[in-house]
Amino acid sequence: MPSIRSRTLAAAAAVIAAVMITTTACSGKKDDEGAAARPSSSARADKGVDTGQDDEGAVSIGGYELPDGIPTDLGGEALEKWKNGGWQDYSDWASKAQDFANPYIEDFWTPEKMAQAKAQLPIAQAGSASSGSGGGATSYLPDGTVKKQTAAKVKATYHRYAPPVGKLFFSSPQGNMVCSAAVVTDPAHPGKSNLVWTAGHCVHAGKGGGWYRNIAFVPSYNNNANLSNRQITNPRAKAVSPYGIWWTDWATTSGEWIKGGGHQGNAAAGYDYAVLHVKPENGGKSLQERLGSALPVWFNAPAANKAKNMQVRGYPAEAPYDGSKMYDCHGSSKRFVLAKNVPAQYMIGCTMNGGASGGPWYMSHDGRTYLVSNNSLSDRKTFITGPRLGANAKQVYLATSRKFK
Repeated sequence: MPSIRSRTLAAAAAVIAAVMITTTACSGKKDDEGAAARPSSSARADKGVDTGQDDEGAVSIGGYELPDGIPTDLGGEALEKWKNGGWQDYSDWASKAQDFANPYIEDFWTPEKMAQAKAQLPIAQAGSASSGSGGGATSYLPDGTVKKQTAAKVKATYHRYAPPVGKLFFSSPQGNMVCSAAVVTDPAHPGKSNLVWTAGHCVHAGKGGGWYRNIAFVPSYNNNANLSNRQITNPRAKAVSPYGIWWTDWATTSGEWIKGGGHQGNAAAGYDYAVLHVKPENGGKSLQERLGSALPVWFNAPAANKAKNMQVRGYPAEAPYDGSKMYDCHGSSKRFVLAKNVPAQYMIGCTMNGGASGGPWYMSHDGRTYLVSNNSLSDRKTFITGPRLGANAKQVYLATSRKFK
């Protein structure tokens, strides 16, 4: 089934850390769905643009050593080339975890770029689930059918009815793109989280591709919901970005996604999740403090055929939607089997499409609301899916949290 994806390539400063997706990856243990735990990948980028050399002559920005091929001159002609897409050859795009780079570029996200940002939604073919976890398109095997549900508009203001949810912008070789995302709690910084949960395909292209650039998160985007995409003329207006624009300085996704993810929807979608660490444009309080809200993450939540009262949200951007409004679907989920030895995904009836990628799935448990998944795949007409978050997802999450203790 299709990935609800939106993409944007991260732009320049350095990062040097590859982490394991899970400690069980080394031991060969399996998660609760019986799938072998696999390594994850993270990367950090510094916001600064001051350059220098360390004692061994390696070029660095803001104290971080740069991977080969990353521009070190972010002024003048080099900056304009970077901003305007003169690097759209995939051979120039960093792909390894340690090569992620996303320096802050002031006023990069203009109204025109936001309005023109697109969404992509690959589609898989119905049929029998395949074996393996990478490669090309994978047929899907739903465990039961779901009733088509037309997505409903979320009430405004979004900060009141869906405070942790927002819109994600980024650049890809195909141009500027959009996804959705949600603020999650940070165990290393209780009450002061700067962590954002989204889909892996919203930060990295997967097999044969690289990291996206200019990744920025806007919580409660178009908060009053009274503007169409074309009417948004000032992305920093209070009605559009009431809590500011937050740039990603660290991204972590699964090694399984980097190794095998694809636009046509394949078994790697079972590991299609990512955690971002973000910073505000102008400094100040944490994202959670500003919003007054963040979702705790429930790992190993009830399996798809036992999950009741699931809610799904996002900013769909393909027709008949335009990406300016937040939508919602809800109901009990079915299992969506991607491949043998890959955790079954959640699936519910929903018409949300591209642009909603990465948006949160959440459930109530013991009086609290938890994030349990993110939008991953869709057939554009009937249903949407999200990966079940097990041991691998937990290590992606903790890897990002621990980097900013």
